[in-house]
Amino acid sequence: MSGTIVVTYDGRGIASMLSAAMLLAAPGRLERALHEGVRAAGDKTRTVVRKSLHQQMGTKRYGTVVAATRSFIPGPMTYVIEGSGKGLPIVEFPVRGSRTKGRTWRQQPRDGAGRFGPLPPSDIGFVTARSWRVAHNFKRSFVAADGTYKARLPSSPRTRKLFGPSVAKEIVKGATCTAFEATALREMEANLAKRLARIVP
Repeated sequence: MSGTIVVTYDGRGIASMLSAAMLLAAPGRLERALHEGVRAAGDKTRTVVRKSLHQQMGTKRYGTVVAATRSFIPGPMTYVIEGSGKGLPIVEFPVRGSRTKGRTWRQQPRDGAGRFGPLPPSDIGFVTARSWRVAHNFKRSFVAADGTYKARLPSSPRTRKLFGPSVAKEIVKGATCTAFEATALREMEANLAKRLARIVP
């Protein structure tokens, strides 16, 4: 009585591996696939980041956030989403100001030409904005004659325009940072796998 063990070699697996290796070795093919995957993942993540910033900052227009952000690919396997600029003008947020007859119209002095001068010293503010989606009253704020929202500097007759939060600072904070971390890795893995699968049989 005897037993026989027969081993049969099936070369289809090796042939498939060799074919895949040849495809990957084709000039620039792997690099292009990786670049396209990174770009697709980055673009999707950028959209999520912008939408999150719009909600987090409370801007009236989504386009305001788009204009203050940009993206680029500085090197292999790297995608950068960048926020720029200082605080956004307060008019980019829901804002309201008042000229109460009891104070603003009666006490705000005018010059010889009838133009409004600065308000008398006080910390009372007449401008309220919903930056970060929370109502905030600006101290010493008022509506200038030309409709500009301004505030007096402390212990000074000088004034300044009012501004809200900055995209450059907010992009790395709170819900936006959380949204980036949750989206970037997932999209990167999915898009790289998708494009590599196209060139590997």
